[in-house]
Amino acid sequence: MALSAFSDDGKYYSIISKEGRLRIWDTETNVLKQEYTPDLHLTSPPSCLQWITVSNLAGSSQSSGKRKQSFSGQESQCIVLGTTSGKILVYSVTQAKVENVISEDKQNLNQNITALDWHRRYGLYSSNKAGFVIEWDLHSGSVRNKYNVIIDNSKQGNYVSAIKIVPHTQKSPARFLVTASWQVCLWRLLDDSAIIIKRLGHNITKGVLLAVVNNNNATWLLEGSLNERLLSFWDITVTGEHLPQVNGDDSTPSKRQRKKSITSTTSTPTYSFVLEDAPRFIDVQLQQENGGNVLKLAAATRSGVVHYYGHMLNGASTKPIKPSVTVQVTTPGATPLPLQCCRLQNEFLTLGYSLGTGLIFENLTPDLSSKTQVLIRGDSKAAKKKSKKPNDTNKVRADGNTDVTYVEPMGGNVSRKRQTPGAQVEVPMEARLENLSLDPKSRSKSAVNQNLTKLLMQGLHSNDKGLILMVLQQNDSNVAMRTLSCLPAAYVQPLLEHLLDMAARKTSQCASVCTWVGAVLRCHSAMILAATHTDHQQYLTRILALFTHRRSHLCQLLNLKGRLDLTISQRTAEDNVHDDQDALLEYNDTSSDEEMELEQYQSESEQSWSDKDGEGEEQPVSESDSGGE
Repeated sequence: MALSAFSDDGKYYSIISKEGRLRIWDTETNVLKQEYTPDLHLTSPPSCLQWITVSNLAGSSQSSGKRKQSFSGQESQCIVLGTTSGKILVYSVTQAKVENVISEDKQNLNQNITALDWHRRYGLYSSNKAGFVIEWDLHSGSVRNKYNVIIDNSKQGNYVSAIKIVPHTQKSPARFLVTASWQVCLWRLLDDSAIIIKRLGHNITKGVLLAVVNNNNATWLLEGSLNERLLSFWDITVTGEHLPQVNGDDSTPSKRQRKKSITSTTSTPTYSFVLEDAPRFIDVQLQQENGGNVLKLAAATRSGVVHYYGHMLNGASTKPIKPSVTVQVTTPGATPLPLQCCRLQNEFLTLGYSLGTGLIFENLTPDLSSKTQVLIRGDSKAAKKKSKKPNDTNKVRADGNTDVTYVEPMGGNVSRKRQTPGAQVEVPMEARLENLSLDPKSRSKSAVNQNLTKLLMQGLHSNDKGLILMVLQQNDSNVAMRTLSCLPAAYVQPLLEHLLDMAARKTSQCASVCTWVGAVLRCHSAMILAATHTDHQQYLTRILALFTHRRSHLCQLLNLKGRLDLTISQRTAEDNVHDDQDALLEYNDTSSDEEMELEQYQSESEQSWSDKDGEGEEQPVSESDSGGE
């Protein structure tokens, strides 16, 4: 599926926009030469394009609703557009209009054109979603042959997304074609029959980039998927073994032969080229230099860079080949300009990058002495400094008072001496640290995180434990993550050293240590894994050992704490005696009170009577005694 392509001479670059418009750029003048919007571009937009060379159309006449063309001897460049409705439009760049429309007579389903390819010797081929490859006759606008290239109906995404004609020098009427569906295969086409002669690996993506190059009777295929960061280089040279056998039998293959060809073993690529990102545009070229074949490859990736490879063909290699140089384009303000396309032209590399609403094309000689080549393009918008004229408002009066109070950006006041006009004003480090906001709950989160990061860097650099504890005692995972995300890698080792020292101290500090160690592992895990020295590993191992040792005593401490809590609660319950509690029930009986009073009265009366009786008895005794005397 090619949505953009260069012309054969490299003078024009065509692309199908997202709105379904065809745009043609002049690569020499960087001017949008033509823009064409096909009819029904919203319901059946163009899906692919291909540059071709045809004879000039001398005239046209309408007959039975179809266009009939007469061709002259001259040739002109045209663009063939495949649409989702199954029609093919032949757009003339010279005339700036569609000269011919061809389509199948039968209106079948799934006629969406998915890919196009053209060769001067073999003509025009197209593929559709129904799984068929069609060979077209441009002069008559009819179908020459139709081939079924469906590998397996049970596979998803079985339709062909890209095709490429394979030229050969064998004396045979057979045609050879590479198709990319869920597998990349090399087919032999002959008399409306298609046979797989080689399978070139798996590819389950809907978008595939294919490029064919030949040199010295050898043909090579460059294949790249739109979701993989790898380009495969295959040898697809057609030999006598690939030609059909002439034995008088029917050339139509049987089901057994077709199944055997499908289940044939898959070959491996000769070379593999690794990319930074998935490819967007590729171009390949083979040249003879110093008695050997030199492969030149250029690939534009989705990230907006172009990789250039220069490799001498000398046997197969299983190790992926890295790019010789990576080309990037940026503005003077360090704004990247994404590269859209690339093309190899002898010793030059043509680059096309976006600048504003247009495309800029430039020829470049790759610099193989460095791995990265950066091009600075665009208008340099240098900041114009306006020179202020001295006047009464900005003149400094030299009086006796040299102590001035300056208001800092964070609201603090710093007293320092007045400097001479034009001299640089320096604020002491103590004043800077006092003006830093350390409130994590403030509105300006970015300023807080930057301040914490600067404080942590300053403390680690000067080995000031007060500043380090001021930052590391913030037991908040979000604050720790945002603070360490801006911390340079050089400060990770001293940070781990201080975290190890804190882990061996109070339990309150251990909680903060856990938070900051987790943030270190999340933000700098890649650097720790890729570090060659073992200092980071030693600190992390010792921190793990401390936490493991503390955790081993956790169960015993919890058991002891539970026993102590239970004992204290029981002792507290025994000591609390409730003496001053009010009675739950109070009962008063009136009869018992009267009896108590009666008993008391009777006891008093008896006592009085006993006293009287005692007195009467004593009296006669006294009388007798007196009478005897």
